[in-house]
Amino acid sequence: MKTKRRNATDLCVSDSARKHEVQREIDSFLRAISSYPDRFAREPYLSFQQHLSSIVTTAHPPSTDE
Repeated sequence: MKTKRRNATDLCVSDSARKHEVQREIDSFLRAISSYPDRFAREPYLSFQQHLSSIVTTAHPPSTDE
């Protein structure tokens, strides 16, 4: 019985963490969309994908918890 409760709790925590991560991804994408025109004006050869990647990397540096 305890195992089932623990799994349900873990699932809720996991679901909540995933929702938070998705929201961060959406926020980064929207930030990239709004800032790309200004950056493109300065760097006309910069693709949107490169710009988005720099936004995501700046907003969410890689984890070093491993």
